[in-house]
Order: sequence, then C-alpha cells, then structure tokens
Amino acid sequence: MRSIFPSKRNTPRLAAALLAGAAALGGIAWASRTPTPTAAELAQLQILAGPGRQDAALARLTNLAEGGTADARRTLGLALLSRGDHDGTGLQWLRRAAQEGDTDAAFQLGKLYSAGTAGVPADAVRAFAWFSAAGKAGHAGAAYYLGIAWRDGYGVKTDHAEAARWLRRAADAGIAAAQFLLANAYREGDGVPRDDIEAVRLYSAAAEQDHPEACQTLAMAYLNGELGLQRDEEEGRHYLMEAAHALKHPALRP
Repeated sequence: MRSIFPSKRNTPRLAAALLAGAAALGGIAWASRTPTPTAAELAQLQILAGPGRQDAALARLTNLAEGGTADARRTLGLALLSRGDHDGTGLQWLRRAAQEGDTDAAFQLGKLYSAGTAGVPADAVRAFAWFSAAGKAGHAGAAYYLGIAWRDGYGVKTDHAEAARWLRRAADAGIAAAQFLLANAYREGDGVPRDDIEAVRLYSAAAEQDHPEACQTLAMAYLNGELGLQRDEEEGRHYLMEAAHALKHPALRP
C-alpha cells in the first residue's frame, strides 16, 4: 500500500509548495481588505474626510488615491479643498485626476477657477479651459457653463451662436437651468432663429423640474397671451402656484 504521508526526500519540495500557497492566499486576503471602492463609498469617504474632518477617513482616502484610480484622486482633492487646503495639495490631486482623463475632475476645476475659493483665485481663462476639456468629453454640467461663458464672454470672446450650441447639449441632457437659458435664446432669437414654440417647449421642460423662473415665465405668457399662447388665466394661476412651490424647492444648478 502506498503511504499517504510524504517521504523525507519530498519534504523540501512540499514545504516550498506550501509556502507559495500561503503567499498566494495572503495576497488574496490583502486584496479583499482593499477592494476597489464604489462611487457610493467614495462619496461617503469624501463627506467623512472633508466636512466631517475624520482623520481615519482621510487616511483611507489618501491610500486609495495613491494606489488607485483617477476617481479616488478626484475625491481626495475635493475632500482636501473642503477642509481648506491651504497648501494646494487638494488642487494638485484634482488636477492630476483631470489630466488622467477624469471629466468630473476637469469640471470641478472649472467651477473652482470660475468662482474662486480659498487658495484658488478666480481665473476665467483657466475656468474656460477646464470646462472645455470636460464639455468636449461629454460632461453636461460643463456644457452648461460653456454656454454661459460664450454668451457673456467669460474667458473667451462672446459668441451667442456657440453659446446656444453648448446650452443645447446641456438642455438635451436634462439640465433645467440650460433649458431655461436656451428658451430665452429662442424667445429673443439670440444665437438661434426666433422660435416661440421651441421656447415654450423648453420653458415647460424646465418648469417640470421646478425651475422657478421657467414657471414664472410660463405664468406671465398665459396671463398676457405671449409666446404664441392664448390667454388662459387658469393656466397662468397654475404656473404662478408652481413658481411659488419651485422657489422653496428649486432645481439645482450643475
């Protein structure tokens, strides 16, 4: 009968195999302790490490950013910026994520340079550049701000046709603020042919998302018989009530 126990001659080879197996299992266990975080987990870490100022969460997020992907680096950058980021580290992480192709990081950089904040002076040219990078990659929020930039000449020469083109992208993506601004453009023939029907459609789409100014515009249009609409006091009062409601729960800007 063959023994089920190894002979002394095979003991070194068996030991080596066992050590290799243990190392492999150890690697699997370590990987299971540091899985790739989901977007929801990163969002939670951002809150805890940023406004929550929990050092353990910040350490975890830093570890993820150093060895992880661009979305972790973007999250760390935003968390540090919300803590004050007096040494510019948060901005560096955010810029690195953007340079790696993270469109939301580019969008956030555009907003930072557009408004200006602690450690980040307002710079319309830089804001436009980052919004352009994100907008060309399909970021709807960036498209909205590009529409405003082209319309008002923030960081670029004014071009109302180009403004309408970018606002169209944002409006088609469902951004209420863009729908309202594009409706205004169609009402006035500003960068696009004048079109009351399209203006009403866009105002209505924005109003459906509780955009106060869109609700108020439709109310006045029905009360006064504007935008090609027949006067309708009942519909006008309806939109006035919708405007009052929307002022308490307005659609968020991107």
